[in-house]
Amino acid sequence: MSRPEFEDILEAKRQYSDLGFSMEAYDPPRYKHCKPRTPEKVKEDVLNSTRVLSVIEQLAAETDQSEDELLSQARTMVHEMGHNQRMRSIRFFAYFLNKIFKTLYKKIYVNGNDLEKLAKMSKDQPVLLLPSHRSYIDFLMMSYVSYCYDFPLPVIAAGVDFMGMKFVGTLLRNCGAYFMRRSFGSDRLYWAVFTEYVQTLIRNGDSPMEFFVEGTRSRTSKSLSPKFGLLSAAIEPFLNGSVYDITVVPISISYDRRLEETLYARELLGIPKPKESTSGLVKARSVLQEDYGSIHVCFGEPMSVRKLAEGRIDRSVHGLHPRHMSMFTSEEQTFVQHLAHQVVLAQQKYMVISPWSLVAAVLSQHPQGLLLEKLVNEVVWLKKQAVGLGAFVDWSAKEDPSSVVKSALELHHHVVTLGANGRVALNLPPQTRTKMETEMARKHWLMEEAEVRLMVVTGTNQLLHVFVRIALVLMALSKDGSGTRDELFTIFRFLRRVLGKDFIFMPGQDKQDFDTAVQYLFRAHVLEEDGGSVRVSDSGKKLQSFLHEMFSPFLLGYWMMCQYLLTASPDDSRGSTTQQLTRGAQDMAATLLRNGLVKRFEILSLDMLGNSITSFVSMGAVKRFKSNGHALFLPVQGEILALSKQIENFIAVPDLKTTLQVIPVKSRL
Repeated sequence: MSRPEFEDILEAKRQYSDLGFSMEAYDPPRYKHCKPRTPEKVKEDVLNSTRVLSVIEQLAAETDQSEDELLSQARTMVHEMGHNQRMRSIRFFAYFLNKIFKTLYKKIYVNGNDLEKLAKMSKDQPVLLLPSHRSYIDFLMMSYVSYCYDFPLPVIAAGVDFMGMKFVGTLLRNCGAYFMRRSFGSDRLYWAVFTEYVQTLIRNGDSPMEFFVEGTRSRTSKSLSPKFGLLSAAIEPFLNGSVYDITVVPISISYDRRLEETLYARELLGIPKPKESTSGLVKARSVLQEDYGSIHVCFGEPMSVRKLAEGRIDRSVHGLHPRHMSMFTSEEQTFVQHLAHQVVLAQQKYMVISPWSLVAAVLSQHPQGLLLEKLVNEVVWLKKQAVGLGAFVDWSAKEDPSSVVKSALELHHHVVTLGANGRVALNLPPQTRTKMETEMARKHWLMEEAEVRLMVVTGTNQLLHVFVRIALVLMALSKDGSGTRDELFTIFRFLRRVLGKDFIFMPGQDKQDFDTAVQYLFRAHVLEEDGGSVRVSDSGKKLQSFLHEMFSPFLLGYWMMCQYLLTASPDDSRGSTTQQLTRGAQDMAATLLRNGLVKRFEILSLDMLGNSITSFVSMGAVKRFKSNGHALFLPVQGEILALSKQIENFIAVPDLKTTLQVIPVKSRL
């Protein structure tokens, strides 16, 4: 895979005024079959569509509401979600973003040549822009880059939360945002209105459509498991023959430092995020005084839905029904799931790894700090491993390693310090006797330290997708030291299944992932084989040890959830909510950390603990059911115990029976 050619779009912008930039000529290409419509005409087309009118007719027959009442509700819905694209607002937004981005960032790199090729392609097919989502900046950046390159401004799926922000919500709407509820539930009318709104924009090709296939922002800097609902709605016009093809573009947005770094760490610990508001945005203006390094926006290889579907689905079945009544076949559902995973895996492939990610990965394994010279040597070694696996690292061969590491430390000065003695250490809260006198004080100190450590962990997480497959192979060898390929594959498949919510794997490609990882490890002389038995070579033991330390916190967190679930009474069939389980397991983890029984603060992450529940459900170790509209979970004690024992084969765990008084599972209230 060749490295994209990036250019810094801020360099030229710094040479002239923000006003001059915002008033530049803007004449983007247009989809060749697009019939120009006003935003109001789009809404009317939605309300007059066969899909919406059919649902209104059905609901009127099933309920005591009249068709006029239901149509009025539909009109309210479409006006709530509908976008505008007003040039005056767009130019104001361009002025505002140009000024802000020049202050926040040193450089904004874009592979402009590929975007210009995409602009030409957008004339022939409707386009779906699917960026990674790790910051609020993502959707602003996409519109900014589009304006810079005379690319059609996308219409953007945004959460309805933003609509309530005074002035900002209106500005976003006028620049192309359309607003969707976080969940639709069983509201058939809303489903019909929203689906038709999305599909009429795609059928007519009014603008490229942008949404986040992960569904929400990743607080952890890892890719999230893709969601299928909006993607299904977006490609249905191709499946039912309304359009010839759709171009899907995976986009990776990589940050040296995210604005929300501290906020995310607190959210992972359970501190609620502040509600989106204009006043909150104004109060957050202090971020303008900080340096956030650079951003890389990489437009990946466009995907033709038509080519991807060849030989996999039979679209002729939709000719038997009206288009608005077509149901997805099982093959089409599988196709959407594979497409969603392809997009996220492509986003990972084009991610640019910052030097801080390498530094954070080393520091996370040396929480007490280490000398700068040692840190530089370890970071250079880790960079070599990452590049060998095909990662794009933002570090040219000409740059002095010590200077690169120092720059990364300076950029994250709120997390790490380079002392006068040349020692690099985390900025941890001091453990004074006064602070540690009460249990409440100890808990407060623990969370203060956890906040810093999780900010380092999120830096490390940017790197995990590069190593995860070879790490699982090497972890499979951590117990017995050697084994046949078949034995290793069995263990690899188990670990891949357990961690399938925390990492992105293509469904059904267990063997392909395993074979690719093993082939690389043999080429890199990390593995050797003798008489059918595979083992780690002497030269590969450092990599095995490093990756074991990098990935073992996930298994430890999953093991922690197992221990918490095992405290539930076998006779209790009422179940618990996700929040009750994750909070309870977090309390148990905090107790272990305060008593020095475990060292890795990652196990406090509610995200990781929540993922463990989802994983256990898929493995049959936890039952999921609904009661009064709420999802509840009930452990299958025998399965949880067996799973706990299996995980213990790969990591060291404390003896809870003699060292910890466990906290009982909180049953549903």
